Amino acid sequence: MATIPAKRKGQKFLSSWGVNIAIALTALRTNLMRSILTMLGVLIGVFAVTLAVAVGNGAQESVMQSINSFGSNMAIIVPEPDNEGGRRSYDRGRLTSRDLRAIEREVPGVIATAPQLRSTLDMVTAGANTSTSAVGTTPGYGQITNHPADRGRYISEADVRSAARVLVLGQTTAETLFGEFDPVGETVRVDGVPFQVIGVLEEKGSTFGTDNDDTAVLPISTMRQRFVGDSLPGPDDLQLAFAGFEEGASLVQGKIDITNLMKDRYRVRDGEINPFRVRTTQEFMEESQFITGILQAVLVAIASISLLVGGIGIMNIMLVSVTERTREIGLRMALGAKGSDIRNQFLVEAAVLCVLGGAVGLVLAWLAGSALTAYADFPVPIGIGVALGSLAFSAVLGLVFGSYPAIRASRLSPIEALRTE
Repeated sequence: MATIPAKRKGQKFLSSWGVNIAIALTALRTNLMRSILTMLGVLIGVFAVTLAVAVGNGAQESVMQSINSFGSNMAIIVPEPDNEGGRRSYDRGRLTSRDLRAIEREVPGVIATAPQLRSTLDMVTAGANTSTSAVGTTPGYGQITNHPADRGRYISEADVRSAARVLVLGQTTAETLFGEFDPVGETVRVDGVPFQVIGVLEEKGSTFGTDNDDTAVLPISTMRQRFVGDSLPGPDDLQLAFAGFEEGASLVQGKIDITNLMKDRYRVRDGEINPFRVRTTQEFMEESQFITGILQAVLVAIASISLLVGGIGIMNIMLVSVTERTREIGLRMALGAKGSDIRNQFLVEAAVLCVLGGAVGLVLAWLAGSALTAYADFPVPIGIGVALGSLAFSAVLGLVFGSYPAIRASRLSPIEALRTE
């Protein structure tokens, strides 16, 4: 028996709010042009804030994709002075193939290393030519960066030992040189030297406008002998190297282990500048998330100004509406309406006005995000959580800025209100 009154009470509550929404829609329709102009402020504010949040999320997603495209669980070792001690040095450090072999032997969790020599090489075929960023490395590079050959094969240890004139092309480079034809087995002249194409890499796509498929991979021994050997101080010196770790390994501890090993090998004493720098993909991710988080916060803060302006506009229009409808308010009170009923009526009207404006702003933000994703190759994700959050925030905005006019309307004296002309 106790559930019946509760059910009726709930039905009455829903019915009263339904009536308030119907009255709000009628009032907005009566002053359609004024309602549209008022919604513009909220519309622009929600559009700007939603797009700012989506752009920030897209920036984080792009950075993560960019880092993962080079391998998500590795350390990067660069032969340059580490100036963490505050002192500056312009002497280049050292990193050799022997150092990488020591890292593979002595650092726990390391599954592969990839020495690298990089250069921009000119490639020519019978009907096309291009200039691409080439990497001289070992088979471990494909394993660490998760970038194997899609067609043909990857470079092998035999290719490295014999300094073979072979290379693996990225998808973009292959299409530029050979079009729709399969390049595997074909010959490319690299800086005037004939090379055989032994494979084509899996497609990686682009990040921040950088085409990750405009590349070529060749044996490090070949790169050293024919293209960059004269620029290096020693016969097995490297420009940089990757060290890949097994799943679950601590990159923080891995960085410490590599740093300590390199210090021992080069007899770097405490307080001296390290002749190398070790960074991990975890550090890059954390730094990028911090930077993009600040960017997103700044964008949202700037966009929120338009929301504030829109909210002030809502308050202003609702005060005008209360003044215009003073006699209507008095008549409703004379017929038995409570002050809370009048307050709720105007609160609902402000909330409906903001939600409608927010919905239109959300649709426009989604269209703008889709255009950026399609034409600028920049992800602008507007998920269901962001969409519902935008609509909920619009409703809260209406309730906050509509509260003062609503309270003012609820406190009007019925007699004084009925006397108003």
